[in-house]
Amino acid sequence: MKKTSSKISGIAKILVIAAVLIIVPILSPNNYIQQIINLIGIYIILGTGINILTGYTGQLSLGQAAFFGIGAYTTALLNTRLGQQFFVCLIASILVTSFFGVVLAIPALKVKGPYLALLTQGFGEIVRIVMINWTPVTNGTAGILSIESPVIFGFAFDTLPKYYFLVVFFAILGLLYERSLINSRTGRAFIAIREDTDAAELTGINVTTYKIRAFVLSAVYCAVAGTLYAMMIQYVSPDTFISNTSSVILWTAIVGGFGTILGPIIGGIIMQVLPEILRFCGDWRLVVYGVILLIVILQCPGGLYPYLERFLRFLKSKVPANKSKSAAS
Repeated sequence: MKKTSSKISGIAKILVIAAVLIIVPILSPNNYIQQIINLIGIYIILGTGINILTGYTGQLSLGQAAFFGIGAYTTALLNTRLGQQFFVCLIASILVTSFFGVVLAIPALKVKGPYLALLTQGFGEIVRIVMINWTPVTNGTAGILSIESPVIFGFAFDTLPKYYFLVVFFAILGLLYERSLINSRTGRAFIAIREDTDAAELTGINVTTYKIRAFVLSAVYCAVAGTLYAMMIQYVSPDTFISNTSSVILWTAIVGGFGTILGPIIGGIIMQVLPEILRFCGDWRLVVYGVILLIVILQCPGGLYPYLERFLRFLKSKVPANKSKSAAS
C-alpha cells in the first residue's frame, strides 16, 4: 500500500510540474517576459554544467563563457554559411566545444585553487579576443546576424513561446542526466575527488581521467546552451561572452546551491529575474544586486536550496499534525 501511494504521489507531482510548465508561456504577458523565461532555462543548463565541474568535482572555472561562446559561434557559422539545421549545429557544437574542454583540462590538471581560476579566466579572454580579431570567420565586433530558427521534424520554433518548450526539454534532459550521473560510479568518483584528491587517488580512482571528463561534460552543457541561445536571439557577438558572463554562470550554481541537483534551477531564476526586478533602482541597480548576492552568500553559504528544502520539510511535518488535530476535535 505504501509503495502504491508513493507511486501515485510521484505521478501527481510530475503531472503538477508538467501542468505548470505548459501554463507558463500562456500566462506570459509579452515577448520580453517570455525571453527572460527562456534565458532562465538556458542558464539552468549552464548552471548544471558548472555544478558538475565545480560543485561535484571541485574544479573552479571562470571560463565557462568561452565554452558558451564556442558553442554559439559554431552554431551561427554552420547555420548562416553552410545552411545547416538544428541537430547538425548541436552535434557540431558539442564536438567542437568538447575538444576545447580537453584542451583546457590538460593544463588545468597541473594547477589548483586560485591558479586554476586564473587559468580558466585566461582561456576565456583568449577565446573572446579570437572572436573579436578573427574577422573573416567571426565578423569581429559586428557579430553574426540572421541565424535561422530551428525546424525539427517540420515544426518551426519561430516564436519565443514555441522556443520555450525546446529550452525546457533540454533543461530537463540535462537535469535528469546530472541526477543519473551523480548516482553512478562516475559521480561518486567526482565527489571523492572534490573531498580529497590524494585520498581518491589512493583508492584507485584515476583522477586525471575523471577531471578531464568533468571538464568535457561541463563544456557539453555550455555547447547545448550556446546553440539554444544563438538560435533564439538569432545573433551572436563577442560582447555576450565576456568574463562577466562566466561570473553569472558561476553565481547561478553558487546561489542555488553547489553540489545539489535543483540548485541551478533556483540560481537560474534568481540570477535572471533579480536584475529585472531591480530596474527601478536606476544606476544603483548593479550595486543593490551585488549587495543582495553578498548577503545570500554570507547568510546561506551552502546556497538557497538546503534552506528551501528544510522549509518544505517543516511545512510537510505540520500538515499531518493539523489533520490529526482537526480529526480529534
